[in-house]
Amino acid sequence: MDTELLKTLVAIVDHGSFQRAAMQTFRTPSAISMQMKRLEEQAGTPLFIKQGREQVLTEDGQRLVHYARRILQLQEQALLSLKGPQQGVLINLGCPNDYVANLLPLIMATMEEMVPKLRFRIRTGTSIELRDMMDKGEVDLALVTRTPGSDEGLSLYQDTGVWVAKKGFDWQKHLSPLSLALYEPGCKFHSSAIDGLQKKGVDYHLYCVTSNLALIESLLVAEKAISAIASVSVSDQLEIIDSDVLPHLPAIEIAFSRSAAAPEWLTIKWIEEVIVKIQS
Repeated sequence: MDTELLKTLVAIVDHGSFQRAAMQTFRTPSAISMQMKRLEEQAGTPLFIKQGREQVLTEDGQRLVHYARRILQLQEQALLSLKGPQQGVLINLGCPNDYVANLLPLIMATMEEMVPKLRFRIRTGTSIELRDMMDKGEVDLALVTRTPGSDEGLSLYQDTGVWVAKKGFDWQKHLSPLSLALYEPGCKFHSSAIDGLQKKGVDYHLYCVTSNLALIESLLVAEKAISAIASVSVSDQLEIIDSDVLPHLPAIEIAFSRSAAAPEWLTIKWIEEVIVKIQS
């Protein structure tokens, strides 16, 4: 089978749609559809079936994805053994603002340990913005949050949302109505916090909405609000709130998502090795 067609198949699965796979590979959606028709002809079986407006994998399609990943990983391993990342190579790395302080330095140090004098160009934003940057070829590899169980990217870390306030701050006494500093509405913690408070009948005031974790932390330290963030983002100045007054926040997975336009040396195998080192 044509490995280029297998790459497109995996791109569709990893990025969730024909549309995003098209942007990632700099092709039109119709070109992606034609590629999948060619792959179905080579496989001799339908790989996709239409459900509503979406194209989803058939059982044969799911099986082929499994083998496609193995074939492409073998191809990557061969490439890496012959043409691995060179000292001083540049990586365009995307990271959500809320992971910049606590998680990004560890990732950068791990990557540099594997590739001496590795150079970084860091782009920050929400996970939605970072996916858009990948689609435009502006980011080679991005750290994104995904729903647990999603097929997107390679899982690095499982985390949960937590309510936080300044250490020692009696927020229930001083914040009435409850004052909130939250991430943008696209963040799962934002929607879960607002929906949960409404269901509990808790009176709240949305004091500030921002994508900047440093600003949220500053507002909390100034005792202006409390917030809902990932537990990995909790700094020494903050403490996790344990209260039945506040709703439960969802779990998330933090994953590496690679652009289809990433340089050849940035293989899935190399990213998996980075993940193993970070997790150990």
